[in-house]
Amino acid sequence: MTPSKSGRKPESAIAFQELVKSLQRFGEVTELMENLFVVDGRELLLGAFCSQSYYESKGYFWFSLAKTKFERLQDWQKNHAWVVLICGGTSQFFISLREVEALVSKMPPNRRDGRWDLYIRFEAGRAYFGVTRLKNHVDATSQMGRFEQVWSKPGVAETYADEAVVIPDALPPANHETVQMLRAIRDTSQSRYVKQLYEYRCQVCDWTVFSPRLKNQWYCEAHHLQPLAKRYGGPDHPSNILALCPNHHCMMDLGIMAIEPKSLKVLTLTPSESSWREVLLVRKQHGLNPVFLQFHFAHIYAPGATIAEETISEGIPTL
Repeated sequence: MTPSKSGRKPESAIAFQELVKSLQRFGEVTELMENLFVVDGRELLLGAFCSQSYYESKGYFWFSLAKTKFERLQDWQKNHAWVVLICGGTSQFFISLREVEALVSKMPPNRRDGRWDLYIRFEAGRAYFGVTRLKNHVDATSQMGRFEQVWSKPGVAETYADEAVVIPDALPPANHETVQMLRAIRDTSQSRYVKQLYEYRCQVCDWTVFSPRLKNQWYCEAHHLQPLAKRYGGPDHPSNILALCPNHHCMMDLGIMAIEPKSLKVLTLTPSESSWREVLLVRKQHGLNPVFLQFHFAHIYAPGATIAEETISEGIPTL
């Protein structure tokens, strides 16, 4: 497609056409409004252009970030939203929304119309990105090619082993060399939905990690409260899934951590860290079912424990 709204001057119009052309390698490009593009229905990008002649006269590239368009970005899934700074039609810096948010949150818009000034400045071969005269700036050089890496080099596939199967009830005899392991097949789209709902952050401690080799960029794990193994028969559904970091996923699997079904209080057999939440984070779109919290509490965390019926009927508090 040729952008019909972006580029008020011939030079900027050409720059946006080149941007769209490069983005078409990754999928269909749709222009929602001026300078705002969706790629393959997945990535939302807000573009800004500054001419080479401006840089030659000022010594830096200057961009204007409109507050209304920035808010439009924030409504998108944050791991898939970008600000693209086009420097003279040649250099392009794909800055993730999270990094832009971290900077603009420290200062109000510096223009009466609700805009921020953004800058790219080059020093000793490095590019520095900042807001309002490069205050709180960050090295943007590492961002070059990051968007392309995310698309073309996913590298790491997300794989899941069933919790109740891979943790054995007893160790095998020492002389056994061949081990056969059964693996439950699950619909990863269900796990992905829950992880995206929490922006790939642990519901207990808010942990996540970024990797450009992952398709989804950020990593956490999906935990099934009532495991899928045949002996447990749990469903592969968001109502039975939590988004957890590897540590808390392991603790739930081993039965040394649980969620109290009525209060959602995080319980553990080991001393908790100060960074843990006292109460599990649950969003109202999740649809987490207290029946599965009860199953995990009774059969995995505390076998044989019983929970009053009213703890289920009262439902789950949500944000």
